[in-house]
Amino acid sequence: MKIKDILRELNSLILKVNCDEELEFNYISSNSKDIQENTLFICRKGTSFDSHNIVDDLYKEGANVFVVEREIRKYPYIQVVDSRIAESIIASMFYNKPYEKLITFGVTGTNGKTTSVHLFHHIMHNFGIKGSISGTVVNDIMGDKFYHPNTTPSAIEIMRNMHKTLENGGKYYGMEVSSHALSQYRVESIRYDIVGITNITRDHLDFHETFENYKKAKFHILNLLKPNGIAVVNHELLQEVKNKNKNIKLVSFGVDSSSDYVIHEITTNWSGTFFKLDTPYGEKKVASQLIGEYNAFNITLVVAALAEIGYDIDEVIASVATFRGVDGRFEIIPEAKKLGIEIVVDFAHTPDALEKVILSLRKLTKGRLITVFGAGGQSDIGKRPMMGEVVSKYSDITIITTDDPRGEDPLKIIKDVEAGLVPGSLSLSIEDRKEAIDTAITLANRGDVILIAGRGHEPYQVFDENHKVPFKDRDVAIDIIFQKINKGEKTFK
Repeated sequence: MKIKDILRELNSLILKVNCDEELEFNYISSNSKDIQENTLFICRKGTSFDSHNIVDDLYKEGANVFVVEREIRKYPYIQVVDSRIAESIIASMFYNKPYEKLITFGVTGTNGKTTSVHLFHHIMHNFGIKGSISGTVVNDIMGDKFYHPNTTPSAIEIMRNMHKTLENGGKYYGMEVSSHALSQYRVESIRYDIVGITNITRDHLDFHETFENYKKAKFHILNLLKPNGIAVVNHELLQEVKNKNKNIKLVSFGVDSSSDYVIHEITTNWSGTFFKLDTPYGEKKVASQLIGEYNAFNITLVVAALAEIGYDIDEVIASVATFRGVDGRFEIIPEAKKLGIEIVVDFAHTPDALEKVILSLRKLTKGRLITVFGAGGQSDIGKRPMMGEVVSKYSDITIITTDDPRGEDPLKIIKDVEAGLVPGSLSLSIEDRKEAIDTAITLANRGDVILIAGRGHEPYQVFDENHKVPFKDRDVAIDIIFQKINKGEKTFK
């Protein structure tokens, strides 16, 4: 591709062109560790790193032209107003707009994105349709599975993944779309056949500053629909969405009787969740292996999305029943039954998510409910006492511990959470997360349930940029269980 091929599209973003328009590049990147010969490199200024400062090294590695926000010396460059928007445009052009040839499904919301996208992926595979997904737990690009540190990758990575999907015969691309990605233009050039909004409750106010800014970022996904695209929206948000989006097709779901897809008669047990669904195609019974009433909403979003783009709703619902869930989302640890207890690992890390998962567990718990959780560092400080309040209000025993401090003092974070504890509630604060889980298992009696919340699938505990240790809640809990069995501390049959 030649520079002149992208100048027309960048147009109003351009401040200065300091390179030959006939100059060719064979690769694009914004990642300093991903450079090939003749790479167009897009420089960005982040919170802790600015790639404008290393253009000499990037040139030596193979970059032959740069997109920048400030002038640089020596090397060919295009200066733009915003390099993140430029990256999105360039990526779309370089990979020839792959989203136009795929069924694209983007889900945003505070909670439920992962389950919704994975359920969509599962159903499409059951229908014999190949495709890819990207998100928090795993990126599955036509069977090539890998973890990415961001829920939504960079604009270049997304387009590359979509391009690979097409090249390998894929027909769809499902993705979790974070509020950060929407604010930072990572998905700005994508156009979706379906967007889903699960819910919007408080999170990431460290980045967005206000709840209104956070909602605005989430709602921006509605501007990224294809001309005939469909938005499947939680009924609680419907009126607000209608007020701001007059010309898009909206489909609502929820318990409100005026929803297009009405959820009612929800029951849940240790086998799964069951409910009835009033749809434009008649009343349907839905059975799922997912546990928790809130999962009825995630399921309905996907059922509605697929039904609205033409798939048979009965076949979709039949496929829902075979979906076994996602790593770290209401994940039951079977080994705990050897101690006569239940242990559930869940990613819940906001006040709303914690309340939903705990209230679901309350209905299943014969004995006491013990919750182990913490709050992440370098994130919304204001939600910490709210988390403490919710957990201590609905749990019999609250154990506050370390999540991912990310450079913050773990004890300071714990103190912030403690500030919200319900007076008189039974709580412990144990800095070491393994010790906290061990303590919960030690305290548990037959019939008790332990919830280990906040980290879900995550394989590492991040203390700071240079210090992360292997730590997966499920694996740690299983190790502790067998240690106790081998020591003869607990041997329930």
